[in-house]
Amino acid sequence: MNLELVEQIVLLLGEHPVSEISVESEGRKVRVCRLVTAAAPTQIAAVNMPDLPSEPEVVLPETHTLTASMVGIFHHTAPPLPYAALVTVGQIIGSIESMKLMNEVFAEYGGRIIETLTEDGAAVEYGQPLFRLTAV
Repeated sequence: MNLELVEQIVLLLGEHPVSEISVESEGRKVRVCRLVTAAAPTQIAAVNMPDLPSEPEVVLPETHTLTASMVGIFHHTAPPLPYAALVTVGQIIGSIESMKLMNEVFAEYGGRIIETLTEDGAAVEYGQPLFRLTAV
């Protein structure tokens, strides 16, 4: 097999839609492969679409978390603040018992209670969430 035959094989490969040619002659084998790459994407014409109304933007209300001001045992007010109760800044929301002393817990934010995060009589740490409020 000579160089001219290999060149002819390469030319054949370029002329036909095949990716590989194998030839065996005089006890020798030659295999010529074409590197197949992904076809280039075709261009798509832009189509003017009518303006569609966009989805309304959902605005979530601002929320605040009332937290424990010290370590101790948390006690709810009597009666306990129910879901959706209105809380004002400075209102007593419970008390924390620490070293046999009862310390009132005041609301740092005003709003409506959307979640009670601590049960009555539960041990709390400093900064532990007690209630979640939504702004009104």
